[in-house]
Amino acid sequence: MRIHIATGSNLGDRINNLEEADRRISLRLGPVVRVSPTYRTAAIGMAPGTPDFLNRISEVALNGDGADQPEQVMLALLDIEQEMGRIRQPEGYTSRPIDLDIVLWGDRTIDLPDLSIPHPRMLKRRFVLQPLADLVPVQRIPNDGRTVAECLADLPTDVPQIAPWP
Repeated sequence: MRIHIATGSNLGDRINNLEEADRRISLRLGPVVRVSPTYRTAAIGMAPGTPDFLNRISEVALNGDGADQPEQVMLALLDIEQEMGRIRQPEGYTSRPIDLDIVLWGDRTIDLPDLSIPHPRMLKRRFVLQPLADLVPVQRIPNDGRTVAECLADLPTDVPQIAPWP
């Protein structure tokens, strides 16, 4: 089973944080088999002067039982975030050294109390759809029917732009 994880960082050595997250994911969940190009994204909805994010998508080939345990995979990602210094706030967006979100789980839909896949906000986020389209442009989004590339093309013009990094 291959899953796609959106990774982002806007604190510290951002590119190193993304690389370290991929290393930890590979050790715990299965190899990171492909990584999209990295993009710079403004910190929308955050205080002026907040550092930009670096965002990309990592494709992971899950080991063993992981394919049938989405909650356990998400818990492992939350552990990695915490180990790398992320402090989750109950409300709003905050700066973070690492952010890890499962956006796709193959062609499956997962609807659990604390986990929804496809990620419920991914279709409104260029910083998710562009790097995902770089990896799997013709993959169809479960419960939507469009391909990743079609979803990207259908984004409204007011969705913030992103820039290749570096």
